[in-house]
Amino acid sequence: MVQLPAIQVTRKSGKECFQGMDGGHTLQDFWAWAFSDLISNTERGKLAEYIVATAMGCDGGTSPTWGSFDLLSPEGIKIEVKASAYIQSWEQKGFSRIGFSIAESLYWDGLAYAKEKKRQADVYVFCVLKHKEQDTINPLDLEQWDFYPVSTAILNETVKGQKTICLARVAELCGRGPCTYQRLKETVIEVWQSGGAPARTGA
Repeated sequence: MVQLPAIQVTRKSGKECFQGMDGGHTLQDFWAWAFSDLISNTERGKLAEYIVATAMGCDGGTSPTWGSFDLLSPEGIKIEVKASAYIQSWEQKGFSRIGFSIAESLYWDGLAYAKEKKRQADVYVFCVLKHKEQDTINPLDLEQWDFYPVSTAILNETVKGQKTICLARVAELCGRGPCTYQRLKETVIEVWQSGGAPARTGA
């Protein structure tokens, strides 16, 4: 059996051109075509990962694709990012219910899965695009987001084996309430160091 090494991904600039295609189409053209719907579930989730990565200072390089957790901070914190929103890009009868997946998973090292399921990260950051007006919703406006960092230890203690969690429960585990983007890094570090909910000091 041939074993292939992992491919080292090189960060692209967006100026790279398609070869064999008329019109000078670039990688940036593809990005704009494929990922402009930032309100949809898939793009919003990846955007939330990027926002948290910039706050933590680990947005260099490229986004891990097959990792067992989403981000690794310079401090060594393994972070899982979860995102939800009231407004979707499709037609809705009403606002969506805010909920997140927190299911345990099997660690995968690229060749095989571990035998025991568990939550792989140290800290979960639950991100809520809280804005409720279609005409003005803008996922690039960080004032429209709330962030709830919760340690995995707390999740394992309080909701062990649970696969999903609602916003009210997240807020309860988080302490007084959400934090802003500007306080996200210090709050994540605090949660990681204490192994519990952030201190009850305003966001």
